[in-house]
Amino acid sequence: MSSIKNCRNSRGVVLIIVLVLFMALSGLTLMTIEVSTRGAVESSRVRSEYEAHFMAEEALYLVYDHLKDDRTPFSDTAEDKWADELRTDGLLIKIRPCNAKINLNELLKIQDVKKILAIMQQILPDGVDVKRLVGSLGIWSGKKVNPALAKFDNFFYASQYPSYSPAGKELKTPEEVLLVNGWNDFDRTWLNSRFTVWGSEKLNINFISRETLLAYFPKLGRNVDSIIHWRDTRGFTDLSQVLSVAGIKADSDLYQNMMKFLSVKSNSFEATVVAEVGGCRVVKRYIISRPSTFETHQPTLIFQSDVSVTFPED
Repeated sequence: MSSIKNCRNSRGVVLIIVLVLFMALSGLTLMTIEVSTRGAVESSRVRSEYEAHFMAEEALYLVYDHLKDDRTPFSDTAEDKWADELRTDGLLIKIRPCNAKINLNELLKIQDVKKILAIMQQILPDGVDVKRLVGSLGIWSGKKVNPALAKFDNFFYASQYPSYSPAGKELKTPEEVLLVNGWNDFDRTWLNSRFTVWGSEKLNINFISRETLLAYFPKLGRNVDSIIHWRDTRGFTDLSQVLSVAGIKADSDLYQNMMKFLSVKSNSFEATVVAEVGGCRVVKRYIISRPSTFETHQPTLIFQSDVSVTFPED
């Protein structure tokens, strides 16, 4: 009886061991399947991202062709072919003149400080200290501003981790402004929609926002609606057309000021390219300089950056 009992106990132990081994092997198998699946997914993501980047880079040549196809070399309006969004399979291209937005570097060159503050008062959100923000931006760009503010800003930069110092020169990208004391809380998308660091000092009247137009020329008043309507339906091919469209006198201070800050021409463009492959969405930004004489010179890429790379599960 004892031997039979021992035999049964041995079989029970063996059965338990077999079950434990089976569970361990099952877990290992499931883990292997999970790792393999994850590896396949990661491999697929890498391939999709590579192909999306390649598609976005190839789109740059479409941008060049689009800009070279301009048949109105003396003015740039929303009626030009390149101003239309270009859509193909998995690709979206949007081209806008750089001087459709305020160039921060050029803004800081205005000698009239009151003019700068008045403009920024209309552009920046309500409730912010415009004078301090503009002062800190000037210090960052190497301008001589209030020494007390400069000392305060330097203390702020030194207290950051890692610490850094003001560039002391013109901004290289719009995003750089987020490093400036007081500007770090602004939304990046909001900043990019209003400011740039590329292009000429003159704003293109055919593309700037109503908000910007009034910020620079508050005396336009209700006449700004006539300007917006004309530029959206026909486009200004010469700045002098604003005289009849808005009822402005040629010898007025308002018109002289508009001639100083406005243009109908753009030589630098910002192209936003969105490429989608296998669920991967790549957004790239290209800054392109377009010469006045297309016959002898080609558009030139002066800056590029990746804006974002996303997947559906992100």
